[in-house]
Amino acid sequence: MSNRLQCYLTAHDHAVLREILDQTLRDNAYCRLLRRKLVRAEICSPRKVPDDVVTINSRVTFCVDGGVPRTANLVRNESQDFPNYTVSVESLLGLGLLGLRAGRAIAVETEAGGLQKINVIGIDFQALALPGAPMVTTSMLSPRIR
Repeated sequence: MSNRLQCYLTAHDHAVLREILDQTLRDNAYCRLLRRKLVRAEICSPRKVPDDVVTINSRVTFCVDGGVPRTANLVRNESQDFPNYTVSVESLLGLGLLGLRAGRAIAVETEAGGLQKINVIGIDFQALALPGAPMVTTSMLSPRIR
């Protein structure tokens, strides 16, 4: 696993993360990962994001520290009605998944100071990969647009 973070974000997902960062004042493991993703991510238009990248609203199968695979929808805010089926990008797990490609892994610092390895096994559904998916626009585009 490379130390270099390979991360692809849609312009919309990048804007969501910027909004979260703007509302967060703490310096913790989550904020450090958030800043790292925002700085190092390759920003893609919705039509050019690879179809094997985890985006917000993707259904992804993953495992943590080599454990049992789990499938969940990556969402902005975790569902109170279906907590076992969603993972929020406002959690370390969700933020770690966001932007990774299938078959890739990331080592995420935990709040306790340890490391947790998150492996993306596969993308079961990505709305942006569907033909005719709506184009998302934002004024918060990075100069590194693909």
